[in-house]
Amino acid sequence: MARSLFVRTERRAPDSAGPARQGLFSAIQQYPAFRQLWMGSLLGQLAQWMQTVALGWIALELTDSAFFVGVVSFMAGIPFILVAIPAGMLIDRFDRRRVLLICQAAAAVLATLVAIDILAGLVEPWHLLVAAFLNGSLLSIMTPTQQALTPSLVPREDLTNAIGLTSAGHNMARIFGPSLDGVVIGFSSTGIAFLMQAIALVIAFLLIARARFPQRERTIATVKPTAALDGLAFILRRDDLRVLFLLVLIPTFFTFPYIQFLNVFAVDVLDIGAAKLGVMMATSGVGAVTGSLIIAGRRTVTAQGPLLLALTVIYGVVILALSAVRVFPLTLPFLFMGGVLGSMFMSQNNALVQHRISDDMRGRVLGAYMLNQGLLPLGALPMGILAGATSVPIAMAVGASLTIVTTTLLAVTAPAWRSF
Repeated sequence: MARSLFVRTERRAPDSAGPARQGLFSAIQQYPAFRQLWMGSLLGQLAQWMQTVALGWIALELTDSAFFVGVVSFMAGIPFILVAIPAGMLIDRFDRRRVLLICQAAAAVLATLVAIDILAGLVEPWHLLVAAFLNGSLLSIMTPTQQALTPSLVPREDLTNAIGLTSAGHNMARIFGPSLDGVVIGFSSTGIAFLMQAIALVIAFLLIARARFPQRERTIATVKPTAALDGLAFILRRDDLRVLFLLVLIPTFFTFPYIQFLNVFAVDVLDIGAAKLGVMMATSGVGAVTGSLIIAGRRTVTAQGPLLLALTVIYGVVILALSAVRVFPLTLPFLFMGGVLGSMFMSQNNALVQHRISDDMRGRVLGAYMLNQGLLPLGALPMGILAGATSVPIAMAVGASLTIVTTTLLAVTAPAWRSF
């Protein structure tokens, strides 16, 4: 059988490897290809969090403008609306691992160029906007590609476990990426931080390139003008997918952006410094890892509709309570529970979507599903406007209340959730 750097295949399906183990980390332990994808995804997410911090830092150094830092963040998020949907067509049309490898290589090259730009003293503010948009575009392709690959690497009974573990890995990167980047920037420079990101992406590239992935038939023979919208149209036609899609968009737009305002909350409301803010962010991240692992251990995908609705509503209640806290120690349990509930909700929702779509539509559906990540920076805009006109706690409370109300309305008007 021919071998190449980009395509190594095996004919044995993952579910022929024997009976599935029931341990919390069984998908990583039992399936070597998924283990390498998981490790590559972890390194890729670590690199992305490092870049997020480094871009914000250099943007502030160059402009001394919090508004410009927000614009950079917005430019990184907008590709999830503009690029992710048509990217789904590419994921279904071409070899998925090759798509992932090309994007990882391009991201490593981009990080290297930004590092050179900074170290040479040539960087301008507009360079950061371009870099943020290009990197966001690559990430909006890599993320659904990684998700689309997972079901081909583990049997159906271990898919929820694999999705939960993937989410846990992403949340671990969210904890350690900014911390590692802060150390690198503190002892060297932002240019070196971008070089570290490039190295992490190269290692991720090598891990995926060396893995043996099962063969797969390409599902789109020709490109039709409407193919890019197939995933969104498919979701809108299916009552169950439409409810899952709406259910994930609600907290993403109304509540999740509160994370981006924790720094303001820490300074203006709690009157604490960077060290305690770091504790708050880490507590939220640990909660998110815990929530992902809970879903990884559950495995079940039946009778989950009531759980999803309850998680979303309780999540809104927890953030609503957090907005009323004025003492630092009391924020920690609410941040931890918010991390747990938000991660459980996202992981379970993703697992239910993955179990309900066939492989021929997987890339296009997951590309459309990435719209929820694009709504995060969009949701930060009205929350920021409201926070400026009133205060961050009021903006958080309004967002959380809207999540509770709209989720309740969805539960009443869209009974498809009973079929989950």
